[in-house]
Amino acid sequence: MERLVVIGGVAAGMSAASSFKRSKPGAEAIVLEKDHFISYGACSLPYYISDDVTDMNMLISLTPEAATQERGITVLTRHEALAIDTAKKTVIARDLEKNEEKAFPYDKLVIATGGLPVRPPLPGIDLGRVFTLRTLSDGVEIKKFIDAWMSFEPCLGPQCTYVNPFGTEKRPMKAAIVGGGYIGMEMCESLRKRGLDVTVFEKMDRVLGNMDTSITAIVEEKIAAEGVVLMKGVSVEGFEGKNNAVTTILTDKGPFETDMVLLVIGARPNVKLAVEAGIELGAAGAIKVDEYLRTNLPDIYAAGDCAEATQLVTDKKVYIPLGTTANKQGRIAGENAAGTNNVFEGIVGTAVTKIFDLEVARTGLSPLEAQREGLDHIVSTIKGRSRSSAYPAGKPITVTYVVEQASGRLLGAQMAGLEGVAHRIDTLAASLYSKMTVADVARLDLGYAPPFATVWDPILVAANVALKRLQKAS
Repeated sequence: MERLVVIGGVAAGMSAASSFKRSKPGAEAIVLEKDHFISYGACSLPYYISDDVTDMNMLISLTPEAATQERGITVLTRHEALAIDTAKKTVIARDLEKNEEKAFPYDKLVIATGGLPVRPPLPGIDLGRVFTLRTLSDGVEIKKFIDAWMSFEPCLGPQCTYVNPFGTEKRPMKAAIVGGGYIGMEMCESLRKRGLDVTVFEKMDRVLGNMDTSITAIVEEKIAAEGVVLMKGVSVEGFEGKNNAVTTILTDKGPFETDMVLLVIGARPNVKLAVEAGIELGAAGAIKVDEYLRTNLPDIYAAGDCAEATQLVTDKKVYIPLGTTANKQGRIAGENAAGTNNVFEGIVGTAVTKIFDLEVARTGLSPLEAQREGLDHIVSTIKGRSRSSAYPAGKPITVTYVVEQASGRLLGAQMAGLEGVAHRIDTLAASLYSKMTVADVARLDLGYAPPFATVWDPILVAANVALKRLQKAS
């Protein structure tokens, strides 16, 4: 019987195993997963920590038992892949519960080892209460710590003091978030909802990395209004603590007291197994794959946060780890392992996030990215409204376009607003996929009704303003 072995059981891995079994029901699919959990929504972890999602099981879309009973997939959790023997076509793994090594022969192999949180070798980084947020286990650990901090023994009498299990008098916990990217901004909301004092330390001159300041300024104003302290242009140099628990974050601007640290400065591809097996790496050190998600070695595919993808705007390989990409790549890798020849064309880097009640989204290239690519471009920003001015409850929306000067081709777009952002960015993602110019975007026949949009939707207004800027610049 033909066998597929998948290393990694979250988004890409389970998508690969599932699509393989759909294509070849009579074949065998085995998934090796180091953790306790498979197929969970890591993007929902901030909402679990904030108590918006109260049950951890709501984040899990598929259990190992359901994968076996409903899809015919053998899932082995707590099995860590140690090596890939490409000559013998075997994966060596350790059963972490029994501390036993086993060999798993394969006909086809999908590597879906995901990404790892960036943890620079700073002094004190291994202290307790210095957290990362990448896996469901990470989220559970953070939530348990906050829950314990918030629990206080009953206190009666005029002289009594409330003390929690950590021996701390009743006061807000001080949390330091290192990194002002998507997860850092989402966790601002989560921790503030739990009553924590939050300070964000960001090395760059803005939050959200490469996004334009027309958008990041709105985000920074919002988090400040919600009580978050933002320290921009600050480098974290290490951590100090007592009793193996962090108490101080050290920066080039001096020390700051803290009760916990959340380290969210990015992800890197988990490629140790691949490198040791002789698999080539590509963009940003991710596994190099072709359009069929094949690696340079026969019968081995890679998908998800360990693999590169093609950026359709530049037609270059990039590393942009996103859950949507992982699921799509996993599906195609599994189908191709089963014998089809489906192409994963690429991505435009579309992402959307919620920061308190603010919606923020992007697709394609930012101005900084267009500059790095050497593309002669203009940046055009407009302020519109989510609904007709005659209809109550409409909200402002800021739209920024990045447009190639010579051709008028849309290179990227970014938005921020209190409503209507998430679905509008999808229209522009489709425009990028079709390589449309802003003149094409301006001619789009978009839906209109006062409860949903203005007669000239902000997408169209932004395109027309960008066209005028292009004409002036030419």
